[in-house]
Amino acid sequence: MKMQKILSLFLVCAFACFSFMLCGFTFFKKKETKQDKKVEQTVQNFSDMQSDLWCVTFQLVWNEFMQKITNGQPVQFVGGNPPIADELNKQNYTKDILSNNSYYIADGKISKSLKRKIERAIKKKFKETSDILDFVDWNAKDSYLFYSMLKKEFNYQNPFDELASLKFNNSVEKVKYFGIHPASSSNVRENVQILFYNSPDEYAVRILTKENEDVILFRTDKDDNFENYYSYVVENSSVEPFTKYDNLRVPEINVDKMVSYNDLIGKQISGTKYVISQALQTIKFKLDRKGGSLKSEAVIGVMKMSLINPDKERDFFFDKPFVIFLKEQCKDKPYYAMKVDTTEYLVKE
Repeated sequence: MKMQKILSLFLVCAFACFSFMLCGFTFFKKKETKQDKKVEQTVQNFSDMQSDLWCVTFQLVWNEFMQKITNGQPVQFVGGNPPIADELNKQNYTKDILSNNSYYIADGKISKSLKRKIERAIKKKFKETSDILDFVDWNAKDSYLFYSMLKKEFNYQNPFDELASLKFNNSVEKVKYFGIHPASSSNVRENVQILFYNSPDEYAVRILTKENEDVILFRTDKDDNFENYYSYVVENSSVEPFTKYDNLRVPEINVDKMVSYNDLIGKQISGTKYVISQALQTIKFKLDRKGGSLKSEAVIGVMKMSLINPDKERDFFFDKPFVIFLKEQCKDKPYYAMKVDTTEYLVKE
């Protein structure tokens, strides 16, 4: 019995020591709430086959991270790079694809004054509060933060009609839809341009907005990455108007997600004493009959190693797997992409 007590005490102490050591490697703290936000541990990369969501905000903080930590040179990690790091190093997407009033970028040494600076800036520029800053340990020593926020709101030229709730891709539950039916007004049809109609299973449309944000919907069964999807849409597009013979059905979308880029965490940057302590991104995206909104934030934290060791009816029904892109009308690259093949992000009846 005495030996059992000694063994139990030893195990408790060992676990406590391990927990204490682990805390030393933690740059971000989990915000305690009644409803903890689910953190996805997945790849969110424009050219990766695994991605179901992508937003440019993480690339924006990576670009700043490259500029400040490696003097603009590609980031190389001790022991080799994960594929996502090599892709981010290409800097295929920069802030040039965005208007100045839609994004905010900041970086600096971790301090409560930096937190206040960011909070004031996003409040002034976007009238927004942060969903990610409370996950940062603002008492961390000799640590640096790279931060970005993207905020977009857009309204269709005319609200679409509300349609009956139906299943999506043979789902069990029904989801909400909006769109155009035979009795819809001609004004609503002016919202939409047809990019191509290759078959009843492959087509694409562009929805116009008052803010000149393009909402591109691509219906396809192809299993590919966003980069190839978008290239295919661009290469095959030949704009034509949405006619009285054409119908449209689009599901309402509501995304609220936090992503942790675990493949980057704990990696030491070659030639420096820095290690990536955490890499997070939040994405909030809504789409309904009147328009949509996108709010996304991203952070990369680094610490010094010393601190851590027609005339025929056509149906454009997006009720099966499809891809959505958002881009500014005068730009040639999107800033948001999403593949919808389940009802996970759709608004249920």
